[in-house]
Amino acid sequence: MTRAPAPADALLHWLFDETLPYWWRHGFDRDCGGFHERLDAERRPVTRDGKRAMVQARQIYVFAQAALLGRMDEGADLARAGFDFLCGHCRHPAGGWRFRVTRAGDPMDDTRDLYTQAFALFALAWRHRLDGAGAARALAEETLDYLDRAMAHPSGGYREGTDPSGRPTSGPRRQNPHMHLFEALLEWHAATGDTAWLVRARSIAGLLAARFCAGGALREYFADDLSPADGDQGRLVEPGHHYEWAWLLHRYRQLSGDAQYAELAAGLYDFAEAHGIDPVSGGVIDAVDCDGRPVRRSRRFWPQTEAVKAHIARLEATGEPASARRLDTQVDSLIRSHMAGVPASGWREHLGEDGSTLVPDLPASSLYHITLAAAELDRLQRGG
Repeated sequence: MTRAPAPADALLHWLFDETLPYWWRHGFDRDCGGFHERLDAERRPVTRDGKRAMVQARQIYVFAQAALLGRMDEGADLARAGFDFLCGHCRHPAGGWRFRVTRAGDPMDDTRDLYTQAFALFALAWRHRLDGAGAARALAEETLDYLDRAMAHPSGGYREGTDPSGRPTSGPRRQNPHMHLFEALLEWHAATGDTAWLVRARSIAGLLAARFCAGGALREYFADDLSPADGDQGRLVEPGHHYEWAWLLHRYRQLSGDAQYAELAAGLYDFAEAHGIDPVSGGVIDAVDCDGRPVRRSRRFWPQTEAVKAHIARLEATGEPASARRLDTQVDSLIRSHMAGVPASGWREHLGEDGSTLVPDLPASSLYHITLAAAELDRLQRGG
């Protein structure tokens, strides 16, 4: 297969011609700066909860990506404006990036969690890609220094976060922030060609293989020593993250030439295909246990987009005709279940088992997922 499936044209049109222009007009706070967290069911900005640094970071990526693809020239200036807000208001004076600020940009939650640090690093890579901004690289190096100094964990990987006073936060450890840190490191390598970023990424891939996937399925929650968390929490598995890691490991192989995790990527993909698909809708369900038994049959928007990316990765890795068919089917399912019948520039964020809408709002954070999937489909269309 050398081009994206036919339904991809509809998805690309929906995103680049309808949705992102709408969010360019209504999703950026032109009074206070920065991106709005979400739009409500009537498409009005929701401002009462302030602004998370993670959402600012994701939206910087979205509009930088659209500009670099040649799909939305005005996206570059919006990404730069978002970057200015992120750097001007979300940096913590003791290092790292604070979790949340008020609408106006004043500190609201000075927790510095690993998830936010990963996305800040990711956004910095895409800001650097726009025009080689030197400030972005310096900030990235500062962020890594903070992670190594304040959040490195003796059992491997990084702590979940630090509280406003700088002490480690409590609670289970998670694979998900490490996954997004891995993603950010890959993007910095892609942006600079510097192999030091790949060395760091490789250590996280090793953690995935040795600890997060020990016993087969990718678990979500862990004890301090990275053994599975107690009870049902330690058995929880999200098929969407299986697909997401499968694609990321494929990208790691493309960038590094290192195929040592190809079998792991295939196993993650196969588990999601075997246990994560709703037989009626064809959509990806939210959660199963580590034996593949359904836990939550609801269907969020983002796992559907991660399946698209994973099917592309599997197709490129194997050339299997079945992967091409799965890709076509998945894009069609995504449009049919989450976009069809919704006013232009919107989507259904979360569906119940019966297909009913559980979340009427439109979170800005979801645009990161669909833009990544669209960028991969665009790449296929261009033959790359």
